[in-house]
Amino acid sequence: MYLAKTENRYSFTGFTKGFNEALFVVVGAPLDMASSYRGGSSEAPRAVREASRSLELCTALSNIDMEAIGFHDAGDIVIAPGDIIESMKRIESVVRGILESGKRVFIIGGEHTVTLSAFKAFSSMYSDACLIVFDAHADLRDEYLGSRYSHASVLRRIIEEAKPGKVVLIGARAVSREEIEYIKASDRSRLEVVKVVGRVTEDKIKEVSKVIEVCRSRPKYVSVDIDFIDPAYAPGVQTPEPLGATPTEFFELISRVVDEHVYALDIVEITPPYDKSEITAFLGAKIIIEVAGLILKKLGGGANCW
Repeated sequence: MYLAKTENRYSFTGFTKGFNEALFVVVGAPLDMASSYRGGSSEAPRAVREASRSLELCTALSNIDMEAIGFHDAGDIVIAPGDIIESMKRIESVVRGILESGKRVFIIGGEHTVTLSAFKAFSSMYSDACLIVFDAHADLRDEYLGSRYSHASVLRRIIEEAKPGKVVLIGARAVSREEIEYIKASDRSRLEVVKVVGRVTEDKIKEVSKVIEVCRSRPKYVSVDIDFIDPAYAPGVQTPEPLGATPTEFFELISRVVDEHVYALDIVEITPPYDKSEITAFLGAKIIIEVAGLILKKLGGGANCW
């Protein structure tokens, strides 16, 4: 399965539930080969796990006691040194195995290229799947710095190779002319972009809710590039981009997106070497815990804390 187990002190939340009993599985995908600005995202799975040990497990958004539910930590996918294609195949294989076991999976990247592999596994199991992406960048270039497999072209490769039923990109405050032309030429029934710049207004929240309505009953994969959030709140990222959302605004948005049909979520591009006071790693861990609580709430399971 290409998996290396984590030490107990690095397990997500500090303890790991048995695979067979767990609904939620956490796996690390420390891929960092196609970064265009600064590297270090391969250290994110460890950093997010370590941060998670200091967070309380009564969820703020859903009032679910996640300590009673727990997560199974599957460890990290073993990356093939210097071989991005083989590494992506390994990620796809591991994620498919977890999904085939009936689990909901949380993937800690790694660069955003991780999503191509993981979503290929997802779409092979769930037809007409929706991919919902939070990202400051469009990631729709045909290639970047001579590579077609780059974090700057990952969404375009997903559309071409994994053929999702619908892609909703939320954010896209930093785009190239090439990407704008691609978006304009795209079929809006397959790719829809909600541009978010600066403060997230109530009107913008309503726009997101309306756009994702077509995905409401479809299987959903959510990808969170942490640079969607402003670098003032999430400094430890690969490619910082000003004019982002606050964490509070992000959680307001994602609470409108997550329901019982979310089977996979990844968090990508957390970059610990640039993460002063581990702010970004803590945010990544909090996202996993809160999203798990939201899914359980929609499923009608879990015990309330209050």
